[in-house]
Amino acid sequence: MKYRTDIDGLRALAILLVTIFHFDLLSSGKAGFIGVDVFFVISGFLITTIIVRDLQEGCFRIGNFLYKRFRRLYSALTLTLLLYVGAGYFFLLPDMYRELGLEALLSQLYVVNFYFWRNVNYFGLQAGSVPLLHMWSLSVEEQFYFLFPVFCLLVYRVRPTWLFTAVVIVTLISFVLGVIMTPLKTWASFYLLPTRAWELLLGSILSISCLKWPPRGNWLILCGPLGLGLIAVSIFLYTPLTLIPGWFALLPSLGAVFLLLGGYNQEALVTRMMSVRALVWIGLISYPLYLVHWPIMILIKENVQTFTLEWRLTGFCLSFVLAWMIYQFVERPIRTGRWLGNPRDFLAVFGGSSAVMIATTALIFNINGLPNRFSEQVNLALASQADAATSFRNCIGLMSSIDTLCVLGDPDASPDMLVYGDSHANSYAEAIDIWLTKTGRSAFFTFSPGCLPVTGMGGAQCNLQAQNAIALLADNSFIETVMMISIWRQPYEGGVSHRGQWVSGTAAAEAFVQELEATISDFSHSGAEVVLVEPFFASPQNVPRTLAKNLAFGRDWPVHQSRREYEKTFAQLFEAFERSEELGARRISLVDQFCANDKCDAIVNGRPIFVDNNHVAGWMSQQLSEIFEIQYQLHPG
Repeated sequence: MKYRTDIDGLRALAILLVTIFHFDLLSSGKAGFIGVDVFFVISGFLITTIIVRDLQEGCFRIGNFLYKRFRRLYSALTLTLLLYVGAGYFFLLPDMYRELGLEALLSQLYVVNFYFWRNVNYFGLQAGSVPLLHMWSLSVEEQFYFLFPVFCLLVYRVRPTWLFTAVVIVTLISFVLGVIMTPLKTWASFYLLPTRAWELLLGSILSISCLKWPPRGNWLILCGPLGLGLIAVSIFLYTPLTLIPGWFALLPSLGAVFLLLGGYNQEALVTRMMSVRALVWIGLISYPLYLVHWPIMILIKENVQTFTLEWRLTGFCLSFVLAWMIYQFVERPIRTGRWLGNPRDFLAVFGGSSAVMIATTALIFNINGLPNRFSEQVNLALASQADAATSFRNCIGLMSSIDTLCVLGDPDASPDMLVYGDSHANSYAEAIDIWLTKTGRSAFFTFSPGCLPVTGMGGAQCNLQAQNAIALLADNSFIETVMMISIWRQPYEGGVSHRGQWVSGTAAAEAFVQELEATISDFSHSGAEVVLVEPFFASPQNVPRTLAKNLAFGRDWPVHQSRREYEKTFAQLFEAFERSEELGARRISLVDQFCANDKCDAIVNGRPIFVDNNHVAGWMSQQLSEIFEIQYQLHPG
């Protein structure tokens, strides 16, 4: 295939979208992940062109095809993992290093996307600390490289003219499957090949079409602007409520198709724009840049107190430097045959280095991240992350009936209270259980992570939880009290879904007040008293990990929050709670004992009171139970 500079320009656009998104450099770059969709289309286009031309010439061999793919891809991957694992030995704590070992092992086998499917929400709060999250897309591509050539060869041997139709049919099946599965099994649809293959296959359809009917004519001038427009529209239309991939991935994918098609007119304005030297250079290093940018980001985040804009820009620039070095001194010499030009030599080095890396990463995983690198105090501090309150973790659900609810407190008492909320309700459940048992009472309990306990806010599950709570009280008059527990931050940080629409800023705060008051009114109409549990303070860092880092690396990073900052953070919420008191609700606070002298300390008696930066540890349950009892008595209805 004749080299096209505009394709490297398109690669540059894709990698810039991804890296700017991951380093969070632009407020409007929240849909930068669509760069992966663009990469998929490019890969499908180029790979299919190679396969079909070789099939037409009668020289296609699957072994030779895979050998060239490994020669192109594996050297940079192996070096990146080697550097990452080496740096991680010195800069990562055992839990993170163990996770790196597992993900690096699975990445070398190109199956890490299956692991992420079962364990990682790509858009979740913890995704930014997953050591090799970006490797999911390379696993999808490599799986495609293994399966698609076999598919093409089989179809071509039956009847060459069927290939185009067969690819179109498989593309449609994959796309429809993705649209159906995205709302049902979101992360399976996001991470797995069957629901992503259509994006690569769009490039395949374009490739076969252009080989059969070479594009010509002035109409190609329109393709470039149309392609850029579709990508821009996808950035503009994306909100946190958008289901990915689903139909949405069609926008950037078709954008890439039109840009590739428009590139057949080398004189078109957009084609010339995509062929400027700077973009071509970025496109040439796009593969190692994709590999290294995430590890650099993780290593910086793990070793700076705050991941400020300055650090994000530093990581962004360092990624380009390291990517160019890998391209110039490793990828390019091996790909062109200047190094290890003899296939036997390459396969020997490839096999040996793979065996060493696989064994090394497996060892790191099996020995739990080599904890002996650090003192016992460091490992004990880190282990406190596991001290979550877990006695009632299975009480997650939508409380469709009383029979499905857990019960806190005295098992011999008839429940007269409903306690529900988000994951913070779960972290308090053991404390409430102790308190109610001591006072001879009991309560129904359920929780839904991430869900505000009010109607209309959050996703469908969150709204259903609140609606079911209202219905439950309306149908069971013996429930005299409903206690609502949450982190309560969503309306004031970033934004929240309100009745199917994404709202932020003032609109989110106003919508929350409206729904909170409506929910309280609904409970009051059922004759129930509403108790609002004020949010606990939060640490600026993960407390166990920060304490461990302070001990391991001689740092003094703070884990406390000032009382003034806490009150400022929740000033609007407390105003909303004051208005709720006028509706008959009452509120209790758990923080006073921890916030003396304007300092809310996250370490008590040398132990972290959180398992992260805001969920209380299990060992705190006894103390919190006493606070619940005191606060409940101090603020009677």
